[in-house]
Formats: sequence, structure tokens, C-alpha cells
Amino acid sequence: MHVVTRVELVEAVRTAFDHTATPTLPKDLVIAANAAGARPALVQELEQLQDDLPFRKMRDLWEHFPNMPVDGSSPTR
Repeated sequence: MHVVTRVELVEAVRTAFDHTATPTLPKDLVIAANAAGARPALVQELEQLQDDLPFRKMRDLWEHFPNMPVDGSSPTR
């Protein structure tokens, strides 16, 4: 199985950050990922986040996934 990458994560959850004045919560990310047809491995990564973590920007996710590779061919930066 391929590892989950930041590129894959961004593509799956981008809609969770559209037009919202309130912080995005992990449940919002899971909903967006499922709606986007994300792989189960990606959804499982999101489900491991603490339920009440607020994300104001997608960039905030990287604090919680520091070792997630950017894409399948490059190391994390």
C-alpha cells in the first residue's frame, strides 16, 4: 500500500476549507475526504486527529502530519 502524501491529502480535503468563517474540525476533513473518494488509508489518518482540533488554514495540518511526504517521489520538507 502506498503512503498517504500531502498532495493527496490536499486534494481530498480542500473543500473543507472553502467559504467558512469557523475553524475546520477533523470531522469536516473526514467528510470532505469521503466525498472526494479518498483512499481508506487517508481517511484513517484523518480519523486519528483529536476531535476538537481547529484548523483555520490547510497549512495547519502539517503540524499534525510532520512526517507525511509531499508526494510519492520526494521527501518531506
